[in-house]
Amino acid sequence: MFIKSLFLKFAAAIITLVMLIPAGSGKTAEYDVREPGSCKLNFTVLSDSHIEGNNFARYQVFVRALQNVKKNKSGNDAIVFLGDNTMNGQNLENMLFHGTAALILKDQFVLSCMGNHDIGNGEGDYEELQSRWYTYTNAFFDKQLTTPYYCDVINGYYFIVLGTEAHTSNTMTLSNAQLAWLREVLEEAAVSGKPTFVFSHHPERASYREDPSYPDTLTGLLTAFAQTNDLFYFSGHTHRTLTSSSIRCYYNFPEISLPCLTTLSGEKDNEITDRTGCGVEVEVYQNEVVIRGRNFYTGEWAADGNGIIEITFPLNTPAPGGPVSQEEPSAE
Repeated sequence: MFIKSLFLKFAAAIITLVMLIPAGSGKTAEYDVREPGSCKLNFTVLSDSHIEGNNFARYQVFVRALQNVKKNKSGNDAIVFLGDNTMNGQNLENMLFHGTAALILKDQFVLSCMGNHDIGNGEGDYEELQSRWYTYTNAFFDKQLTTPYYCDVINGYYFIVLGTEAHTSNTMTLSNAQLAWLREVLEEAAVSGKPTFVFSHHPERASYREDPSYPDTLTGLLTAFAQTNDLFYFSGHTHRTLTSSSIRCYYNFPEISLPCLTTLSGEKDNEITDRTGCGVEVEVYQNEVVIRGRNFYTGEWAADGNGIIEITFPLNTPAPGGPVSQEEPSAE
């Protein structure tokens, strides 16, 4: 496996260097957290890069976005990719995505979710494609994964990654083992007394139990935890345009729906739009978490009809549990 990882890194480095020359650097701009002196943790979340070998425009967007992510003057404690990193899970696509991310985000702590497109989008050999995802994620992001779910603790904050265990496109199937593991990790996270961050390619409401008779559900575990703890759930998949309403509370915790990072338009799918390159910057302070939309292609803070997308959630005051709430938090 060590030899294979070295070969993949070498091959990806060659391909990436060749591709980066015509991709160029493009426009970049420095930015910073809102309050540099008091920010305790900050990280960037991106989703649905959909790198493919026959769309160079998409690759150019990806390159510039990562170059702009690196322009944070306070640095990034983590960079999270929410899956569908590739379009078809092909080796060339994986080399382009992982090789470019490893080169540009050198020395950055990276977490990656497994998306349905990364394992064939319901087509092909599921076990082979899942094994390929493990191979690239472990080799380039310094992991030792054997399941699509895992947890990293960064500066005392729990970063929990979930992943589907079925060869489907629009749903996330969770095994008994994953749900039991999640229960244990959430119990550990509660002891920390810090906000907990959960990441998945699929929205929470698209989750299903592999075994319908199993007592726990994802919704049940997360809402029970959020009764007394601060929880934030990040998902991609839908390609929903980033607006203030992308951040809302369906239950008693906010879910942040990320857009497709490399959104393009036009007959040949190669034209830049005002939605191209968007993701979010998350900043944790003593008493609040701030989620800020950013266009990493233009190097500007993202905005919608209500102005700059920036929403603040006070900590230690979780919303009451109970039925679904679709009230949106106030935007600042």
